[in-house]
Amino acid sequence: METRRAILFADIEGSVQLFRRVGDQRALRMIEECHAAIRAVITGRGGAVVKSIGDGLMATFPEPGSACHAAIAAQLAMAKLPHPDSESALRLRVGIHAGPVIETDDDCFGDTVNIASRLASAANGGEIIVSEAMGKTLPRELSAMLRRLGTIVLKGVGGDFPVLELLWLREGAMTVLPHDIAKETVAPRRSRLELAQGAMRWSSGDSRTRATIGREDGSDFVIADPRASRAHASIQLSGDQWVLTDHSTNGTFVVFAGESAIALRRKDLVLHGLGYLGFGYDPAKEPAEALRFALFTMS
Repeated sequence: METRRAILFADIEGSVQLFRRVGDQRALRMIEECHAAIRAVITGRGGAVVKSIGDGLMATFPEPGSACHAAIAAQLAMAKLPHPDSESALRLRVGIHAGPVIETDDDCFGDTVNIASRLASAANGGEIIVSEAMGKTLPRELSAMLRRLGTIVLKGVGGDFPVLELLWLREGAMTVLPHDIAKETVAPRRSRLELAQGAMRWSSGDSRTRATIGREDGSDFVIADPRASRAHASIQLSGDQWVLTDHSTNGTFVVFAGESAIALRRKDLVLHGLGYLGFGYDPAKEPAEALRFALFTMS
């Protein structure tokens, strides 16, 4: 049966590394605690959990506002969960889109579902990414909390897809952003690059147009892996494109979402969309250690 639904995907970032750090049994208990907290806020706001997908969940809501309120509550619940140390803190990536879906007894299908899933993949841990089209339908108290990110290339969707971030956290404290704070958000550059690896984050801005990666202490991302060179690679804004340059001995391997690895050795490559970088290894084979990138094109 075809109907309209808001689709939410929530994925736990860092779960693979957690199993390595604290052991299987303890990590499994932590993941189960996360899932229980997320399920509780979903059902408490009128949603229904459709299925578990690895360490993530898919849920449906009758309308977008409920899905956004559930996403905020899930992020707050995750932030309050106990964890052994700062490195073991689990972060939630959330993507939401609304539109027509094909609904069966135990699942949902269609383009709306696929887009919501890809938005969750584009989010960093602790972020809620929603489609711009859905954002325009939200009530005032939620629309005031939106920040325009620009457009991102989503595999299978075609063209540049406009996205928004739903701001739920005041910097340094667990407080939902009020209207005046959301209005003061500074618009980012036309082309914004975000990098993430474990707890490390890097985001471009007016004064950040180049990121360096390698074993050197002064790198923006310090890679401990012995396969990486001291000054392994750099990513430089050139015009409106971000160009990856390999400077290494063992090469840099790039995996764009849904594609096979590309090996670079002393060559350049224009980045687009989202994907993973491996320094001396294929990140598709060792995803837990890979550096994740996401590109947002600003209007």
